Amino acid sequence: MKLNLFSKLVFAAALAFLASIFIYFSYANVYSSVLFNEETFHQQYGNGIYQYRILSSYMLESVDALIKSMPFGIKITPYLWDKGADPGFYISFAVLNTFFTVLSAIMMVFITESKYFIATETEKTLLISASLFAIIITQFVIVPYDCSSYFFLLLFFWVFLKFLHKESWSILAVLMLIMVISSLNRETSALSISLAATILFAKFGTGKKFLIPVIFLVLSFVVVYFGVRLYFGRFATHDNNLLALNFRLFRNWLGIFFWLVFFAFSLIIAKDRTAVRNIVIFHFFAIPYIFMSFYGGILYETRLYVPLFLTSVFLGRTELNRN
Repeated sequence: MKLNLFSKLVFAAALAFLASIFIYFSYANVYSSVLFNEETFHQQYGNGIYQYRILSSYMLESVDALIKSMPFGIKITPYLWDKGADPGFYISFAVLNTFFTVLSAIMMVFITESKYFIATETEKTLLISASLFAIIITQFVIVPYDCSSYFFLLLFFWVFLKFLHKESWSILAVLMLIMVISSLNRETSALSISLAATILFAKFGTGKKFLIPVIFLVLSFVVVYFGVRLYFGRFATHDNNLLALNFRLFRNWLGIFFWLVFFAFSLIIAKDRTAVRNIVIFHFFAIPYIFMSFYGGILYETRLYVPLFLTSVFLGRTELNRN
């Protein structure tokens, strides 16, 4: 069945909305429930590396304030494991993350409709669905910045395909703006640079057409990365050294297995050997992120691989030599 662009957008948005709503309101959240009230939220996200993720905290608190200002109130009461959790604050998480999951689905449609994307209509639908379910099943760790970071990453991907076609300074400026905004949201914005470097290297090699855009994008990231740390007067790159713990606990080995399986999936569905090579190169450029995930993250929190997975599956179907 062939759908027009509007129908594809409606389907992808509806799938993202329904899957997210079922996850947030049909399952008891055990893992993150201790953070579902304002006091513990500020204790967690007002310190360490979390304090630098300004945009996500601001958006969550704005959604919470909006919900609390509604005269009719919120009648939905989710099941929460922690007795100190605030259902209204949890709903703010659900609303914010569902909103950005829907936006991510819309960006996936736009990417698959690009002239650089090689896939049948059926493959596009299945790829979008698989990507959305990868986002949803990793939402047992509920934070205010993951879903929005996926949207910014996919938005960057789509705009970068526009830059690939036109190579104009105005589009590069838009990409730099996306980098600034997404870096205020979460440091995974650096993966956008890895993506850009992969595409430019595959298409142009290591000449000026590779170096100049990458340099400007790196500068955009660095200005925000160091700027927020100067603003707060404290410099932190991680909270704890969890490297040994990630190889000692069995559940973290499950997380590593998740990384390997989803990496293999992206390679299996790639369109050809060139695409496989691009996925491997992308992971090479993403080594700083991968290292920090192993060093300072908890690998059982499989959401850490999702931005790598999303980029890989769409990169694996992108034909860079099309004019």
